[in-house]
Amino acid sequence: MRNFKQVFKFLFLVAFTLSVVTSCSDDEVIIPTDTIVPDTTDPTGDGNQGATSEDGEITLYKVNGDKINKIQDYKVTGEDLAYQKDIEKHNQIWDLVLKIVPLDQLKKVGEFVIYNGTPTGSAGFVVQIKEDLSSWKMGIAINYAYEGGFNNGGELAYTIIHEFGHVLTLNDTQLDSSQTSCATYNPGEGCAKPNAYINELYQKYWADIWSAYEKANNEGEAALNNFYEANRDRFVTNYAATNPAEDIAEVFATYVTKRDIAAGNTIAEKKMLLMNNRREIVDFRNHIRTNLNLRSRGGNSFVLPEPGKWKQANRIGKSCRRHKH
Repeated sequence: MRNFKQVFKFLFLVAFTLSVVTSCSDDEVIIPTDTIVPDTTDPTGDGNQGATSEDGEITLYKVNGDKINKIQDYKVTGEDLAYQKDIEKHNQIWDLVLKIVPLDQLKKVGEFVIYNGTPTGSAGFVVQIKEDLSSWKMGIAINYAYEGGFNNGGELAYTIIHEFGHVLTLNDTQLDSSQTSCATYNPGEGCAKPNAYINELYQKYWADIWSAYEKANNEGEAALNNFYEANRDRFVTNYAATNPAEDIAEVFATYVTKRDIAAGNTIAEKKMLLMNNRREIVDFRNHIRTNLNLRSRGGNSFVLPEPGKWKQANRIGKSCRRHKH
């Protein structure tokens, strides 16, 4: 189901998700144009020296600290060529990534790609670029990032938070990619380490319903919806019931988004309390909420969708790629 060596063969069930509202402050667009270093190896001079785009890829960057340096432009035409030339938009999207992801976490991301989400129906994705899970590629769909205006409704920020939730919970500190026969949970990339976030989530809140989940997952989307309805107090959104990897990414995004920490009255809330027991995740939450000014209720505070209110929160289904939104 997940063949990560086919780097751009991703399929994601969540159609056009997430483009976000920026803060109203004047310092919102802060990345200078020289942050992006153009590739000077283009023999034609038209910026299209790279491979042909198969799934909407527009421009690929290497991540160097808090900067992105162009690796290549893909061969594109029409609307995608206009997107490719609009470096200011690339900068603006990257600026939002920097506001959300602390630098000590950003080092887990080795590449960043701007793409058009229409061919895959996705607004973002992450995929490993090293077999040992130590480095990941993040993609953001530029057309959905600007749908209704940049950051409309907080959706893009939610996309970035959710997608980095995968990096946070599936990297080499959490999983052992060299092992596939596990006493712990295996999300597909390798065996979870005993103290991994996703293993704790699985052992406490998935193991007892795993047989029912596998049966529903094999039968298709309608069965998965029935599985969710039978266990809805366990999940922060419908989409979280897709599989444990989506569940933990949704729990992380909801944990960040909610102003008040959950009381633990439902299993879904207890999953968020697991996050509150992990110093790394608490620090991540505080970083995001401080940078996006989420601590206040009014004024110029940043806008994010309410938990469960983002565009595709009520969908559920199979995903072949880690992961698309």
